[in-house]
This record gives sequence, C-alpha cells and structure tokens, in this order.
Amino acid sequence: MALTVDKLANDDRFSGDNVFQFLLYLPFGILILALRTLLALILWVASILLPKKSAVGQLLSTLACWTFGVYVKLKGNRDPRCSVMVANYVSCLDSLATSHVLGTISLRKWKVPPFFASTLGIKNAAQFVRKQHFAESPSRPVLLQPEGGPTNGRGLLKFTDWPFPIGNRVQPVSIKVERMYTNVTVHRPGDTRDKFPWSDALWFLWTPLTVFTIQLLPAMERGDDDDAAFVQRLRQSIAGSLGVEMLEFRWEQVNSSGAWRARASAAELRRGAARVRDVLPRVPLRDVLADLAVTQSVDVTITNFLEGITPYTPERADTPPPGPSSPPPPKYVTPVPTGVFPKSAKERQLSFQERKAQMIAEARRKYIEKHGLNLA
Repeated sequence: MALTVDKLANDDRFSGDNVFQFLLYLPFGILILALRTLLALILWVASILLPKKSAVGQLLSTLACWTFGVYVKLKGNRDPRCSVMVANYVSCLDSLATSHVLGTISLRKWKVPPFFASTLGIKNAAQFVRKQHFAESPSRPVLLQPEGGPTNGRGLLKFTDWPFPIGNRVQPVSIKVERMYTNVTVHRPGDTRDKFPWSDALWFLWTPLTVFTIQLLPAMERGDDDDAAFVQRLRQSIAGSLGVEMLEFRWEQVNSSGAWRARASAAELRRGAARVRDVLPRVPLRDVLADLAVTQSVDVTITNFLEGITPYTPERADTPPPGPSSPPPPKYVTPVPTGVFPKSAKERQLSFQERKAQMIAEARRKYIEKHGLNLA
C-alpha cells in the first residue's frame, strides 16, 4: 500500500513500547538535561571568546555533539572533487552531524544567533553567496537537503528547495537517525522553514544518545541530463540507500497535514468536502470524506479523483428540464491571466487567486470532457 502524507509525520513524542523503562529513565533524563544545559552555556561562552580557526571550530563541533548527545557513524568515502552534497532531511541537527564528520556547510532559513549557527555548521540561505564561499573555503562542501523540511524517514519527498543551481558533479548522502524512547522530529501546526524547532532540540538534550548513520554514496556526473533528470537520479540513489520509496509529496503538504490533524473535526472535514464537490459535483460525499480523511488535503483529494487513483461511482445528475421562465445555467468561464507581475502584495495575492481559479477551471473542464457530461 502506498504511503499517504499523514504517515510521514510524527505527532507524538513518545515512541517506545515499554512505558515502565521510560519512567525509570525519567529522573536520569532530567539530570542529564541539567548537565547538558550547563555544558551548552560553556559552549556559548567558548564560541564567543575563542578565535575563529579551523581547529577551534572542530573543538566546538565536538563539544556540541557531546552537548546534544549526538553520535555519528560515517560510511563510505567522500569525493574531494564534489563541492555539493545532497541528502535527505531527518532532524534539526542533521547539519551538526554532517559538519562534525564531513566539515560541510548546511543552508537554512532559520533565524538563530550567529554563534549557534556557526556551531551547528549552518549558514542563512538568504545571505549565502556561492562563488564567494568556494573562493574562501574550497575544502568545505555545501550540504543541500532539498526536501525542504524533516520527515520521519519512511519516504523520500519531492525535491523542491534548491537555493542555487547544482553543479555538474554531486555526491548523494543518506542520513538515518536512531533513538530510544522518543521520536526525533515532531510536527506542530506552527512549524515553518524560518523557525528553528527548539522543542526538538530540547529533547536531544534529554535523550541519552542519538545515533546518526551517514552513508556517502558514489558521486554522480550530470552528463547530458537536465536538472529534472539529474535530480531524479540523485533521488533514486538516496532512496535506494535508505530502502524507502520516492514520493511526489512536498514538505508543505506534510506540514499542513500535521496542522490539519491538530485541529481536525467533523466540521473541518465537511468544509473541505464542500470545496472538493464544488469542483467535482458528481463524486459522492461519502467517497470525498473517506479520501479526505486519508490525504488531509483538498488539492490531493481532487487530484486522486481526477486521475482515477481513488475509484468512485458517479452520482446521477438530477437536473430538472429548464422551463420557459428559468434562465439557463451559467457556463464555467476560465479566467484569462494578465501576464503582468503585480507590484504590491495585495495585487499579487489577487493574482494568486486568479491562477488558482484557472487551475480549478482547467481540472473541471478535463473532468467534464473525460466523463462526457453536458452542462450547457
């Protein structure tokens, strides 16, 4: 059975089967949390006072791994000719683990203090200049995680988040994370790309040990492939190493799915079903609700019905014959895009609504043509 978007996110922190062992460890976890918090303060002071040199950076990286209880297993060999590495996204400390053993720089949109960013081996993606970086530190490759956000590792999301065009030679990397008692990443309704998940980091401090397994895969040459074909080869390599399937979901769908489940109710599902039936009026309501409960997305549900992924029996259209006084039903008109990029945010939002209406109109037209409906 294919994975659905709701199976890619963890909503609960506790993951163990033996609650008794968890309760026994609880007081030791609180003690470890207190000691590691003290170590984190020492690390903060050291990052401010010590000079910015490579040996000092390696020392701070080691202290950061001790602070967060991170242990890294490295497999495979790094290709020195590759300045870009591409990996899956598992946790908020992927950058620390890879920076510690590979000396990589990870691009993030997090708004965190500079000392914290440098210790974790991250740079702000908005301030990153590719040519300048490779001129100043050619030995430090850039680690890209183009899934856009973390999942529970059960599938590989569609790659969408490219800060800059990738080069002609790239080394794929697979990352696995193991931990006792608690899940590494938990999705909350307020999760965004520019906000560091402090709650996940806090549980790193509480957990006795988190093991990262980093597998360096054979480097790949672009050859005659365009970006889409090259990215697909990279995805196949990483998914094969992880033993998971490649999915067409984006991280925004996984994140919105978590937000939906957090506030889901019968009223929410029915409002979503009403939106689906506005586009596909002949799909039975019970089928819409059943599919919507699985996908947690109105757009994905519409796609499932349009492409035949979710089978259904169309409802009979009981349309009364038009009388002499009744006006003819309005035809659905596809809005025409203006082709001009608006200057203000308000105008851009209106343009987005127009494009959205155009996509729905196109989906409706294809559905009508496919089923031979006569709505005129």
